[in-house]
Amino acid sequence: MTTTPRTRPRVGWVVDVQNDFMRPDGRLYVHDLFNPADPGATEAEAAIIRTVEWMRRTCDVVVFTGDWHAYGDREIDPVAPDPKQETYPPHCMGLSNDAAERAGAQLIAEIDPGHEALVLPRDATDAAAVDIATRAIAERRPVFVQKSEFSVFKGNRAAHAFVETLRDLLGPPVDFVVCGVATDVCVKQAVEGMLDRELPVQVVTDATWSLGLLGAEEIHDQWAKRGATFITSAGLE
Repeated sequence: MTTTPRTRPRVGWVVDVQNDFMRPDGRLYVHDLFNPADPGATEAEAAIIRTVEWMRRTCDVVVFTGDWHAYGDREIDPVAPDPKQETYPPHCMGLSNDAAERAGAQLIAEIDPGHEALVLPRDATDAAAVDIATRAIAERRPVFVQKSEFSVFKGNRAAHAFVETLRDLLGPPVDFVVCGVATDVCVKQAVEGMLDRELPVQVVTDATWSLGLLGAEEIHDQWAKRGATFITSAGLE
């Protein structure tokens, strides 16, 4: 497996590497829900950090996405959450009044771009998305895209205009290199949303982790049939 030659523009896309998902004491730690022995997302942390460092060196834009929830969001169920029904306990409560809950929504410190990042709020307009994408390229700044649902394209309606603007200004074609969690939920939604938009997608396989809802071979096969390619963090150049 090899990376696409650097003759083409490249966007790094980092999915939901937030405290509540990445830390074992997080409110929704990503691990195989059907295997008590699974160590979880901490096993992918080193590969994610390597991948983000590579993205910062080589990509034209680095985009971080994150669940940014409020009580009342469709997927938040404090009483009887059921992953099979796409509902989960409160997590990544970026709009909470409670500071501890908000902390769970922050990107892990090892990759957090902090105040350098431009923010695309979850209720952003298309006009705001165009402006943020344009500034990100011109100022070479990362972007944090907030979302209210698993899918960045459903949870932030301006995400479509955002990626279209990146494509228009950088290319096309533009390669989107994806890592993050969880492979079978938010990463799946991001990858498939990009494929729906006919964007070239490459997934860094060891820089992801799954909830065990779908097997890695099954999900990778689905993506490969639609044109996605795969690499490990050790193979990034």
